[in-house]
Formats: sequence, structure tokens, C-alpha cells
Amino acid sequence: MAKTYQKRLEYIGDLNQLISFRESVLTGGFQDGVRMMEVSNGGNLSVTVLPDRCMDLYQVRYKGKNMNYLAPCGIVAPAYYDAQDSRWLRSFFVGMLTTCGLQNIGNPALTGDGEELGLHGRIANTPAENVKYERGVNGENPTLALEGTMREARLFGENLTLHRRLEFEYETDSLVLTDTVTNHGFGERQFVYALHLNFGYPLLEEGTRLIFDSLETTPREEYAAKYIDTWREIEEPAYPYPERCYFHKLAKDENGMTGYTVFNEKRQIGVNIQYDGNALPFFCEWKMLGKGEYVLGLEPMNAFLNGPKPGEEGCAAPVLAPGESQVYRIWMNFVDKI
Repeated sequence: MAKTYQKRLEYIGDLNQLISFRESVLTGGFQDGVRMMEVSNGGNLSVTVLPDRCMDLYQVRYKGKNMNYLAPCGIVAPAYYDAQDSRWLRSFFVGMLTTCGLQNIGNPALTGDGEELGLHGRIANTPAENVKYERGVNGENPTLALEGTMREARLFGENLTLHRRLEFEYETDSLVLTDTVTNHGFGERQFVYALHLNFGYPLLEEGTRLIFDSLETTPREEYAAKYIDTWREIEEPAYPYPERCYFHKLAKDENGMTGYTVFNEKRQIGVNIQYDGNALPFFCEWKMLGKGEYVLGLEPMNAFLNGPKPGEEGCAAPVLAPGESQVYRIWMNFVDKI
């Protein structure tokens, strides 16, 4: 029988014996000075969070196995961010999660007043303010939550914040991410938001299953269209391998929830993602199975990746009134069977 929370306390001197939490600062190279938080849930899950990079998830391990792709650039401090054109890729560590927005997702563009919007926006390179962690109890289980707030604002422009909360529970191999975007300005402000979730070896290898119900699949480019019948297939690495992107319309349940599963039957490891399909109605599959660049991105978003930018006619992204907020919640469940 599982011990009660109070009974567990009789066996330990520090709560790190149950859910362990460690903070550190990286040194050397482009990562110098970047804050890092590491959580191990006392079960099969360990997670590395980077407060100086939007509280994004750099690495997740399940049963000791890496679940996501890590780019060759490594961790890059936000001071090196370059908004010009596609130079965002110079600091794109990929990781389990890179957040995109809040004034651009997709290709670079220019605003009406001449500001350059770099690839996928600024938010992923924004350091968090008011970072904290807190311990609690859910029933008889210890819990741990991390929080931080990212600010995207400028004179004569947007005044937005993204508040992130990451929740863990003892021996529960799940992570709950709650993001709250708030407009602190005095006029309406449209914003875009995407979760660039990225899976890698050894979860991702030939034969890994990609499971979700796509009601409609549209290739992003002509090259991807040639392989549209193979969008579910995960092949071994090849070189060269031009990236293939597909836009999907995902099926939703009666409550509007949707999601997907990536599962490796040979290794018996996988992840199931669940979220509100009404809040994040757009979805992009980024299939990039190149040698050394072997990654599958499955990305929920609140606007069409190839669509108009915020403020442009036809942009489907939400508009926040002064003081208004929009909340997004994503459940990441790590599994050994389906």
C-alpha cells in the first residue's frame, strides 16, 4: 500500500529524496550565464528547463531515454539572439519545446512600420522574470511547480507577457504546461503562439509510430507533396534530406480536446500530447529525417503558419482587449504502452 504524504516524511530528511530539484548556471561558450532548472519526479521522468530561454524544455528523459532532438548549436544565451531573417536558427536548440511568437510565427517578415520580424518571433529567446519554484501536495503525492514570466514589449508597439507554469507530481510521468498570454497595453493587440514540440532519437527512429487522426492533410511545399502518402512513416536518416512540412486538421473529441502520440514499440517508450483543439486549431508536422538532423516536430498553434501576420487582414490569431488574457494548457504524458 502506498504511504501517506505524512508517513513518507518520516523516512526522509529533504523533499529532494522524492521530487528532486536543482538550479544551476551554465558556463563557457554561447551558453555562458544561462540559468538551468532540473527536475526528477521520483519516477521515470527527468526534465531540464531553461528560464533564460522562455522557460522552454531543453531535454526530457523517460526511463533514462532521451525523448527529443538537440541541435548542434547547443544552448545559446539570449544575448546572442539575432532577429534578422532566418538567423533565429543560430540559437534554435530545438529541444523538447521551443515556444514561437508572440508577434510572428513562420517565415520572417516586415511590419507596417518597418520592424523586422525574424523567423518564429522573439519569445523563445526571452529570459524569464520572477522565476520561482514551489512544492505542494496533491492528495498524498508531493508536487513541484516552476513558474516564470516572459515580457515582449516595445515603445509604440505590443505590451504582452507570457506567464508559464510547469507542474510535476511524484511518480506521475506527466507534465502539465499552462501558458497565460496577457495584453498590458491600452489598445487591442493580436498575437500568435505556437508550441514547437520536437522528438528525437532514441524515441524517434525507423518504425516509430505517429498516431493521430488527421481529417485533412495539406503539404506546405511541392517537394513535400511528392511524399504526402508517407507523412506517417519514420524512415532511417538520409543525406541530403530536404525538410517536409504538412498542415493537418486534427479530429477533436466531444469536449474539443485533441492530440497525438509518438510511440516506439521496440523500446516501449512514447509520449502522448493533449490540448484544447479549439484554442489551438492549427497544426504543423515538421518532418526532418536527415543525418545528424533527425527530428520530428509536431506543432499546435493558434494561427496558420503560412498565413497573414498579426495586424494584417485575414490573420486568424486571437485579439486581446486591454488587460485581457488567453490561457493555454497542454498535457504531456510519457508512456510505455498504448
